[in-house]
Amino acid sequence: MARNTGNYTAVYGFPESADAARRLAQALEIPCHIAELHRFPDGESLVRLPEPVERAIVYRSLDRPNDKLVELTLAASVLRRQGATDLCLVAPYMAYMRQDAIFRPGEPVSQTVVGDWLGRCFDRFVCVEPHLHRTHTLDEVFVGRPSAALSGGTPIAEHLRANGVASGTVIVGPDEESAPLVEAVAGPLGLTGIVGRKERRGDRDVTVALPPDAPIHGRPVVIVDDVISSGETIFSCARAARVLGASRVQVYGVHALFGDIVAERFVAEGLGSPLSCDGVPHPSNALSLSGLLADAIGSLCAP
Repeated sequence: MARNTGNYTAVYGFPESADAARRLAQALEIPCHIAELHRFPDGESLVRLPEPVERAIVYRSLDRPNDKLVELTLAASVLRRQGATDLCLVAPYMAYMRQDAIFRPGEPVSQTVVGDWLGRCFDRFVCVEPHLHRTHTLDEVFVGRPSAALSGGTPIAEHLRANGVASGTVIVGPDEESAPLVEAVAGPLGLTGIVGRKERRGDRDVTVALPPDAPIHGRPVVIVDDVISSGETIFSCARAARVLGASRVQVYGVHALFGDIVAERFVAEGLGSPLSCDGVPHPSNALSLSGLLADAIGSLCAP
Protein backbone atom coordinates (compact mmCIF):
# COMPACT_ATOMS: atom_id res chain seq x y z
CA MET A 1 0.00 0.00 0.00
CA ALA A 2 1.38 3.42 -0.97
CA ARG A 3 2.13 5.87 1.84
CA ASN A 4 0.38 9.21 2.16
CA THR A 5 2.78 11.81 0.74
CA GLY A 6 0.75 14.84 1.72
CA ASN A 7 0.50 15.61 -2.03
CA TYR A 8 4.25 16.17 -2.22
CA THR A 9 5.37 15.29 -5.71
CA ALA A 10 9.16 15.04 -5.51
CA VAL A 11 12.13 14.72 -3.17
CA TYR A 12 15.17 16.93 -3.75
CA GLY A 13 18.46 15.61 -2.42
CA PHE A 14 22.09 16.69 -2.45
CA PRO A 15 25.13 14.80 -3.72
CA GLU A 16 26.55 13.74 -0.35
CA SER A 17 23.27 12.14 0.73
CA ALA A 18 21.83 11.17 -2.64
CA ASP A 19 21.36 7.50 -1.71
CA ALA A 20 19.31 8.30 1.40
CA ALA A 21 17.22 10.84 -0.52
CA ARG A 22 16.47 8.20 -3.15
CA ARG A 23 15.49 5.69 -0.44
CA LEU A 24 13.04 8.21 1.00
CA ALA A 25 11.57 8.95 -2.43
CA GLN A 26 11.22 5.22 -3.06
CA ALA A 27 9.40 4.76 0.26
CA LEU A 28 7.04 7.61 -0.71
CA GLU A 29 6.74 6.35 -4.30
CA ILE A 30 7.56 9.75 -5.80
CA PRO A 31 10.47 10.93 -7.98
CA CYS A 32 13.82 12.05 -6.62
CA HIS A 33 15.99 14.79 -8.09
CA ILE A 34 19.55 15.49 -6.99
CA ALA A 35 20.79 19.07 -6.87
CA GLU A 36 23.87 20.06 -8.82
CA LEU A 37 26.45 21.85 -6.67
CA HIS A 38 29.41 23.91 -7.81
CA ARG A 39 31.98 25.43 -5.47
CA PHE A 40 33.84 28.43 -6.81
CA PRO A 41 37.54 28.93 -5.96
CA ASP A 42 36.58 31.55 -3.36
CA GLY A 43 34.33 29.05 -1.52
CA GLU A 44 30.97 30.33 -2.75
CA SER A 45 28.34 27.80 -3.80
CA LEU A 46 26.10 27.59 -6.84
CA VAL A 47 22.99 25.38 -6.64
CA ARG A 48 21.02 24.09 -9.62
CA LEU A 49 17.73 22.23 -9.17
CA PRO A 50 16.00 20.37 -11.99
CA GLU A 51 12.28 19.74 -12.46
CA PRO A 52 10.35 22.47 -10.60
CA VAL A 53 7.32 21.23 -8.63
CA GLU A 54 4.62 22.86 -6.53
CA ARG A 55 5.14 20.86 -3.31
CA ALA A 56 8.65 19.60 -2.62
CA ILE A 57 10.48 17.65 0.07
CA VAL A 58 14.07 18.82 0.46
CA TYR A 59 16.28 16.18 2.10
CA ARG A 60 19.60 17.08 3.73
CA SER A 61 21.24 16.31 7.05
CA LEU A 62 23.06 19.26 8.60
CA ASP A 63 26.24 17.67 9.87
CA ARG A 64 29.15 19.99 8.94
CA PRO A 65 26.41 22.55 8.54
CA ASN A 66 27.80 25.92 7.53
CA ASP A 67 28.06 25.48 3.74
CA LYS A 68 24.95 23.32 3.77
CA LEU A 69 22.84 26.01 5.41
CA VAL A 70 23.74 28.52 2.71
CA GLU A 71 23.08 25.97 -0.03
CA LEU A 72 19.70 25.05 1.47
CA THR A 73 18.77 28.72 1.49
CA LEU A 74 19.73 29.03 -2.17
CA ALA A 75 17.82 25.84 -3.03
CA ALA A 76 14.68 27.08 -1.29
CA SER A 77 14.90 30.37 -3.18
CA VAL A 78 15.10 28.51 -6.50
CA LEU A 79 12.09 26.34 -5.69
CA ARG A 80 10.04 29.35 -4.57
CA ARG A 81 10.93 31.30 -7.69
CA GLN A 82 9.90 28.32 -9.82
CA GLY A 83 6.49 28.25 -8.17
CA ALA A 84 6.75 25.96 -5.13
CA THR A 85 4.06 26.79 -2.58
CA ASP A 86 5.03 24.27 0.10
CA LEU A 87 8.53 23.16 1.08
CA CYS A 88 9.20 20.48 3.68
CA LEU A 89 12.77 20.20 4.97
CA VAL A 90 13.68 16.69 6.05
CA ALA A 91 16.90 17.12 8.02
CA PRO A 92 17.50 13.89 9.96
CA TYR A 93 20.38 15.60 11.77
CA MET A 94 19.58 19.20 12.67
CA ALA A 95 22.55 21.41 13.50
CA TYR A 96 23.02 24.05 16.21
CA MET A 97 20.46 22.53 18.57
CA ARG A 98 22.83 22.14 21.54
CA GLN A 99 23.42 25.88 22.00
CA ASP A 100 19.89 26.50 23.24
CA ALA A 101 20.82 28.95 25.98
CA ILE A 102 23.49 31.51 26.81
CA PHE A 103 26.01 29.50 28.80
CA ARG A 104 28.60 32.29 28.99
CA PRO A 105 28.31 36.05 28.42
CA GLY A 106 28.72 37.06 24.80
CA GLU A 107 27.38 33.82 23.29
CA PRO A 108 24.43 33.52 20.87
CA VAL A 109 21.44 31.26 21.30
CA SER A 110 22.35 29.42 18.10
CA GLN A 111 19.25 27.21 18.16
CA THR A 112 17.00 30.26 17.93
CA VAL A 113 19.10 31.92 15.22
CA VAL A 114 19.18 28.85 12.96
CA GLY A 115 15.52 28.03 13.66
CA ASP A 116 14.49 31.52 12.57
CA TRP A 117 16.75 31.34 9.50
CA LEU A 118 15.38 28.02 8.23
CA GLY A 119 11.84 28.95 9.26
CA ARG A 120 11.95 31.76 6.73
CA CYS A 121 12.85 29.29 3.96
CA PHE A 122 10.72 26.20 4.64
CA ASP A 123 7.12 25.52 5.63
CA ARG A 124 7.51 22.24 7.55
CA PHE A 125 10.29 20.29 9.23
CA VAL A 126 11.05 16.66 9.99
CA CYS A 127 14.10 15.79 12.13
CA VAL A 128 15.38 12.76 14.04
CA GLU A 129 16.66 13.08 17.63
CA PRO A 130 17.21 16.85 17.30
CA HIS A 131 18.69 17.26 20.80
CA LEU A 132 15.65 18.89 22.44
CA HIS A 133 16.84 18.59 26.01
CA ARG A 134 16.01 22.04 27.32
CA THR A 135 13.63 22.96 24.49
CA HIS A 136 10.45 20.92 24.89
CA THR A 137 9.32 20.63 21.26
CA LEU A 138 10.62 21.29 17.77
CA ASP A 139 7.75 23.76 17.32
CA GLU A 140 9.62 26.06 19.72
CA VAL A 141 12.58 26.07 17.34
CA PHE A 142 10.62 26.59 14.11
CA VAL A 143 7.99 28.92 15.48
CA GLY A 144 4.75 28.86 13.51
CA ARG A 145 5.89 25.97 11.31
CA PRO A 146 4.52 22.43 11.66
CA SER A 147 7.33 20.08 12.65
CA ALA A 148 8.02 16.52 13.74
CA ALA A 149 10.86 15.38 16.01
CA LEU A 150 11.24 11.63 15.55
CA SER A 151 12.88 9.14 17.89
CA GLY A 152 15.77 7.07 16.63
CA GLY A 153 14.68 4.38 19.06
CA THR A 154 12.29 2.74 16.61
CA PRO A 155 14.88 1.67 14.01
CA ILE A 156 17.30 0.62 16.77
CA ALA A 157 14.64 -1.55 18.44
CA GLU A 158 13.65 -3.05 15.09
CA HIS A 159 17.28 -3.90 14.30
CA LEU A 160 17.80 -5.53 17.69
CA ARG A 161 14.58 -7.54 17.33
CA ALA A 162 15.51 -8.66 13.82
CA ASN A 163 18.88 -9.84 15.08
CA GLY A 164 17.47 -11.82 18.01
CA VAL A 165 18.39 -9.64 20.96
CA ALA A 166 18.73 -11.70 24.16
CA SER A 167 15.91 -11.30 26.68
CA GLY A 168 18.33 -10.38 29.46
CA THR A 169 19.92 -7.50 27.54
CA VAL A 170 20.13 -4.17 29.36
CA ILE A 171 19.71 -0.95 27.34
CA VAL A 172 21.96 1.76 28.75
CA GLY A 173 22.03 5.50 28.08
CA PRO A 174 24.98 7.57 29.29
CA ASP A 175 23.00 10.43 30.84
CA GLU A 176 19.56 11.78 31.68
CA GLU A 177 19.28 13.35 28.23
CA SER A 178 19.34 9.85 26.72
CA ALA A 179 16.42 8.61 28.85
CA PRO A 180 13.72 9.02 26.13
CA LEU A 181 15.89 7.13 23.63
CA VAL A 182 16.55 4.35 26.14
CA GLU A 183 12.82 3.97 26.78
CA ALA A 184 12.05 4.03 23.04
CA VAL A 185 14.43 1.09 22.56
CA ALA A 186 13.87 -0.89 25.76
CA GLY A 187 10.09 -0.46 26.03
CA PRO A 188 8.96 -2.18 22.80
CA LEU A 189 11.42 -5.03 23.41
CA GLY A 190 10.42 -5.59 27.04
CA LEU A 191 14.01 -5.00 28.18
CA THR A 192 15.48 -3.25 31.20
CA GLY A 193 16.62 0.32 30.61
CA ILE A 194 19.19 2.19 32.70
CA VAL A 195 20.43 5.76 32.51
CA GLY A 196 23.80 6.95 33.81
CA ARG A 197 25.07 10.28 35.03
CA LYS A 198 27.55 12.20 32.90
CA GLU A 199 30.06 14.77 34.06
CA ARG A 200 31.51 16.80 31.19
CA ARG A 201 34.56 18.94 31.87
CA GLY A 202 35.43 19.61 28.22
CA ASP A 203 34.74 18.39 24.68
CA ARG A 204 36.89 15.29 25.21
CA ASP A 205 36.94 15.10 29.01
CA VAL A 206 33.87 13.10 30.06
CA THR A 207 33.08 10.66 32.87
CA VAL A 208 29.95 8.48 32.96
CA ALA A 209 28.82 6.80 36.19
CA LEU A 210 26.16 4.08 36.24
CA PRO A 211 24.02 3.23 39.28
CA PRO A 212 26.08 0.80 41.40
CA ASP A 213 23.04 -1.45 41.87
CA ALA A 214 22.22 -1.61 38.15
CA PRO A 215 21.32 -5.22 37.20
CA ILE A 216 24.13 -5.60 34.68
CA HIS A 217 26.34 -8.37 36.08
CA GLY A 218 26.58 -11.27 33.64
CA ARG A 219 24.19 -9.66 31.15
CA PRO A 220 24.77 -8.17 27.67
CA VAL A 221 24.58 -4.38 27.46
CA VAL A 222 23.53 -2.21 24.51
CA ILE A 223 24.57 1.44 24.83
CA VAL A 224 22.43 3.90 22.87
CA ASP A 225 23.02 7.60 22.28
CA ASP A 226 21.71 10.24 19.91
CA VAL A 227 25.10 11.47 18.66
CA ILE A 228 28.51 9.83 18.56
CA SER A 229 31.23 12.38 17.87
CA SER A 230 34.41 12.21 19.96
CA GLY A 231 33.28 8.85 21.37
CA GLU A 232 34.47 9.73 24.87
CA THR A 233 30.99 9.50 26.39
CA ILE A 234 30.49 6.00 24.97
CA PHE A 235 33.97 4.82 25.99
CA SER A 236 33.43 5.94 29.59
CA CYS A 237 29.95 4.40 29.69
CA ALA A 238 31.26 1.09 28.34
CA ARG A 239 34.01 0.97 30.98
CA ALA A 240 31.44 1.63 33.70
CA ALA A 241 29.25 -1.21 32.37
CA ARG A 242 32.19 -3.60 32.40
CA VAL A 243 33.07 -2.65 35.97
CA LEU A 244 29.54 -3.74 36.87
CA GLY A 245 30.10 -7.08 35.13
CA ALA A 246 28.54 -6.70 31.67
CA SER A 247 29.14 -9.87 29.67
CA ARG A 248 29.54 -7.88 26.45
CA VAL A 249 28.86 -4.35 25.22
CA GLN A 250 27.37 -3.25 21.90
CA VAL A 251 26.87 0.35 20.75
CA TYR A 252 24.17 2.03 18.67
CA GLY A 253 24.16 5.72 17.72
CA VAL A 254 21.45 7.58 15.87
CA HIS A 255 23.82 10.09 14.26
CA ALA A 256 27.43 9.09 13.55
CA LEU A 257 29.71 12.15 13.38
CA PHE A 258 33.01 10.46 14.20
CA GLY A 259 36.01 9.93 11.97
CA ASP A 260 38.52 7.17 11.35
CA ILE A 261 40.61 7.82 14.48
CA VAL A 262 37.57 7.46 16.74
CA ALA A 263 36.49 4.35 14.81
CA GLU A 264 39.88 2.83 15.60
CA ARG A 265 39.36 3.72 19.26
CA PHE A 266 36.10 1.75 19.29
CA VAL A 267 38.00 -1.32 18.12
CA ALA A 268 40.82 -0.70 20.63
CA GLU A 269 38.24 -0.41 23.43
CA GLY A 270 36.85 -3.83 22.46
CA LEU A 271 33.56 -2.41 21.23
CA GLY A 272 33.88 -3.27 17.56
CA SER A 273 32.11 -0.92 15.17
CA PRO A 274 29.06 0.94 16.46
CA LEU A 275 25.93 0.78 14.34
CA SER A 276 24.17 3.96 13.26
CA CYS A 277 21.13 5.20 11.38
CA ASP A 278 21.64 6.51 7.86
CA GLY A 279 20.57 10.11 8.43
CA VAL A 280 24.23 11.13 8.37
CA PRO A 281 26.10 9.16 5.67
CA HIS A 282 28.80 7.15 7.46
CA PRO A 283 30.56 3.77 7.16
CA SER A 284 28.74 2.63 10.33
CA ASN A 285 25.27 3.08 8.79
CA ALA A 286 23.22 -0.08 9.28
CA LEU A 287 19.71 1.22 10.02
CA SER A 288 17.51 2.91 7.43
CA LEU A 289 15.38 5.89 8.44
CA SER A 290 13.39 6.01 5.19
CA GLY A 291 10.30 4.24 6.51
CA LEU A 292 10.21 6.31 9.71
CA LEU A 293 10.62 9.55 7.75
CA ALA A 294 8.04 8.59 5.13
CA ASP A 295 5.42 7.84 7.79
CA ALA A 296 6.10 11.17 9.50
CA ILE A 297 5.80 13.09 6.24
CA GLY A 298 2.45 11.49 5.58
CA SER A 299 1.16 12.61 8.99
CA LEU A 300 2.77 16.06 9.15
CA CYS A 301 2.30 17.11 5.56
CA ALA A 302 -1.24 15.94 4.84
CA PRO A 303 -3.02 18.51 2.68
